[in-house]
Amino acid sequence: MSQDPFAGRAADLIENHVVAGSQLAGTDIWCQAAEDCVLARIKSLRILGGLPRHKAPLTPAARTERLKTLLQLWANGCTCAVDEDLFADILNRHGHVRH
Repeated sequence: MSQDPFAGRAADLIENHVVAGSQLAGTDIWCQAAEDCVLARIKSLRILGGLPRHKAPLTPAARTERLKTLLQLWANGCTCAVDEDLFADILNRHGHVRH
């Protein structure tokens, strides 16, 4: 049985967060790796009607917390979970992403 690559990547990121302690979750490196995982997932999703991009930007603390929550869901097998506010924030900061 093969594991979903996004669930596996999310599990690795969450495990690294737990092993290194809460300080890692606030680092730019961890957040960038987590955002890369989310961007890869966005590219692989078939979302009818597109994603809302008109949402307000998230604060760095809110973004980190939402990344941790979403990755935890994915790591636990809920790979269809979507956080529209987080997706909009990442897409708006990273520019156009092709689906």
